[in-house]
Amino acid sequence: MNIPVDKSFLDDIYLWLEKKAKEYSLNYLLAHADDGVIWGHFNNNGKLLISGDAFDRVKVELRTVTLQQLRLFGNNGELLIWRDGTAFSARILIDEDQADENSYTDEHLLWGEGDAKEKSTIGFTLMQEGTQGFFHAPPLPNAEGANIKLKIRHYIDYDDQGQAYFSKSRLVGLERFWRER
Repeated sequence: MNIPVDKSFLDDIYLWLEKKAKEYSLNYLLAHADDGVIWGHFNNNGKLLISGDAFDRVKVELRTVTLQQLRLFGNNGELLIWRDGTAFSARILIDEDQADENSYTDEHLLWGEGDAKEKSTIGFTLMQEGTQGFFHAPPLPNAEGANIKLKIRHYIDYDDQGQAYFSKSRLVGLERFWRER
């Protein structure tokens, strides 16, 4: 279902996102901007914290002028916002029934391993990929030495000939795991 993205989104993106996260019970943020990737989560008071608040080396400001797309997501659903020319569009996808037989949940491994040298007090883990020094900081605490996977739900629909296809997909959550070495 499409939802309006009004002037209040442009005026105060943090306040707008905090309201929507509370309204739809969404936990995480993943944003792609012209100048980088931004991870986020909402603390117990509903305040949005972003990865750059935890680690300077991944600091990218969350601002509408550079935003390409943004996802607020959690077990209940996902709010997707994307730049549509000079304006923004949005859709909300809420699961009515988590055990729906017309969906499939997949896991995608995120690159990097949790850096044990730098710790966050606000719920992020700095991930480093190999010797190249690529960094990002997903909103999972205490994942030092671990890897992280992103859970994605695909919704199955059928065409006129009865062939199944994924009609839409959404982010569901993050999970840490340890690879056997």
